[in-house]
Amino acid sequence: MPNLRGIALRGCRKLQIGVIPVLFCLSFLGGCKTSDDSAAAGTQLTATASSLTSYYSALDTLLSDTDQLYQIQAALNPIAPYDTVTKNLVTDTAAEIQKREKLAAALTTLAQEFAKLSGSTVATDASTAAGNLNSAVAALKISSVTMSSSNVNLMKDAVDLIAKAIQEHKEREAAAAIDKFTSALDTWFQSEEPLYNTIGTNYATLTKSLVQALISQGQIDPSPFLNAVFSPYGLTPQLTDPTLKSKVQQVLSAQVDQKSEALAAAQQTATTSMEKSLSEMASRIHLVATDKPMAIRAAPITLTEVQNWISVVPQIAPVATTAKSSTSTGTKSN
Repeated sequence: MPNLRGIALRGCRKLQIGVIPVLFCLSFLGGCKTSDDSAAAGTQLTATASSLTSYYSALDTLLSDTDQLYQIQAALNPIAPYDTVTKNLVTDTAAEIQKREKLAAALTTLAQEFAKLSGSTVATDASTAAGNLNSAVAALKISSVTMSSSNVNLMKDAVDLIAKAIQEHKEREAAAAIDKFTSALDTWFQSEEPLYNTIGTNYATLTKSLVQALISQGQIDPSPFLNAVFSPYGLTPQLTDPTLKSKVQQVLSAQVDQKSEALAAAQQTATTSMEKSLSEMASRIHLVATDKPMAIRAAPITLTEVQNWISVVPQIAPVATTAKSSTSTGTKSN
């Protein structure tokens, strides 16, 4: 009669031997999933933080141009001087925006290092990046700009956790800390959206006011407005009839109004899209931090709207791009 006990024991040993590689593979694959998701999340966060950096840089450009516009307005209209209060407000706001630009740039670098952390043998670069981000957050102060101190403190605490986790090469803990940071950053950005939109609205309103004043005083040559009519024939318009010129100026004035509204709306759309991108990244980082699969491998689609607006800022504010270094040198803060 067959030794059933012996057969059963041999079968159990075979089963155990077979189970060990399976468990090892599952564990290995689970680790790979975490690493792959962390790398993907880091890459996506890099793209988002980079766009945030450029977004703040574009706002700084508008503020630099706004400073020049106020000076032009004061020269054209003596009863509307560029008073100290307004100038200080522009300067202080520019300084705060530049701090946020530095923070976003530091977050970009940290995200790059986090994306490489799983395959790295030394976390020194990532720790340095976390230190730079910590310095950028520490530079933020409650000033004339509305800011939630609680969110800033949350970001400070999160950065400390990020640095510690990276130094200890703990990928999951680093993801959890970055999760806290991105969530606080998104909440903070939402609270400051009105401020950001005010910068774009003020710029559009100020440019419209100056252009409309010059049009009404007959200081704008409306001839180029007719290029759409003459350019197919290689001709150049030249308006000399006062009545015709006046009619064209009226159309031109209406288009200025429309363009001003479009400028403000485009900036507000970029702000909304930037917040949506931050919110989306916060949710993706949270998935990694809580060991849940992150299926999406592309950067947030809403970044496209942000980049579209950023790309047109040098065209709508060309003077500021060349004068920015001189007008903002005194406003940059560490």
